[in-house]
Amino acid sequence: MTESKKTCLRCKRDIGDGDLHKIVIYVVQDRLSEHHYEHIECPGRFTV
Repeated sequence: MTESKKTCLRCKRDIGDGDLHKIVIYVVQDRLSEHHYEHIECPGRFTV
C-alpha cells in the first residue's frame, strides 16, 4: 500500500492526515485532466 503525499496548491505545504482540505479537479472535454489538493483555509494566508 503506497501513501501519496498531498501538497497544497496555494501554500505548497504538506497536507497532514488531520488537516481539512479540498480536491480541485480540472475536467477538459469531459475527461479528468488533473487534480490538486488545497487546504480549506491555508495557514498563514488569510484574506481580509
